[in-house]
Amino acid sequence: MNSLISKNNAKAFLFLNGILWGSSYVWSKMLLSYLPRFTILFLSSLGGLIAIIILYFRSLSQIKTETILPSIAISFFSIISNTFFILALQYTSSFNTAFIVQLSVIITPLIIAIYEKKLPEKGVIVGAIGALIGIFLLTCDLKSFRFNPGDLLALGNAVFFSLYLASMRINSDRIEPVHFTFIQHVVSTPVYLLMSIFLKKPFTEFENLKSLQFIILISISIFVTVFTILIQSSAIRYVEAEKAVIIYTIEPIATMVLGFVFLGEKPEGFGAVAGCILIILSITVSLYKKESERRRFTDIRQQPEVYRSSQQ
Repeated sequence: MNSLISKNNAKAFLFLNGILWGSSYVWSKMLLSYLPRFTILFLSSLGGLIAIIILYFRSLSQIKTETILPSIAISFFSIISNTFFILALQYTSSFNTAFIVQLSVIITPLIIAIYEKKLPEKGVIVGAIGALIGIFLLTCDLKSFRFNPGDLLALGNAVFFSLYLASMRINSDRIEPVHFTFIQHVVSTPVYLLMSIFLKKPFTEFENLKSLQFIILISISIFVTVFTILIQSSAIRYVEAEKAVIIYTIEPIATMVLGFVFLGEKPEGFGAVAGCILIILSITVSLYKKESERRRFTDIRQQPEVYRSSQQ
């Protein structure tokens, strides 16, 4: 994957990654009619682990000991994020979940700013405020002023996805993408297995698992699981994490289109439609903002950077 992704095409690959990630909301929601929620995560992770071993067996012997602990820590952010993700899908629509996860547009720049002791650019702040208003319109029932519990679970997904993305960006220069992907699956697979056993019966009717639709869905889910992590961990080293999140604006759009085609889902009411549009416009404004130099909270001579930001 490293040989395919370079500084020149990294944003294009992240754009593709956003489409793949957006599709995962729909495939996972469809799989909920065949399998318990945590069993879906377990089978996807197990299939991804097997695929990584088959594709990159020789490379795995070169894993550096010092990268194992950081990779494990980052993996748990992903595990928690995916747990919120699969729970949210049971109580809200796939496109609602995808749009709410775009709250990471606000959270990720804040995490990076704190780590690098910088203030986010004004364009990011303006876009983030607009996105926050859009998320409110999308998730709040304006008549009763209540929030859907599934939407709140999706917010948890957004928080831990942001931590996951920021952590990957911070450690991207010292962790080999394939090695990270392998370690993440080694960690997540047994965790999801235990969750499927103790939090829900691990299996459902075996007849359901023989259907062609299930086989296609689980195969697509495994493919998306593996290649999104590979693309993400390879391309993120060339793109600032907060800008990567902005590029992922395509994710909820892909979810909305596929959700309408395969699940018949669509935004209900003016508030939901306005929220979706405002989120997209806000993030688009941030994406095409004028570059400006960031200010530090402290003098650069007192706190040198550990990692150099990628040049855009």
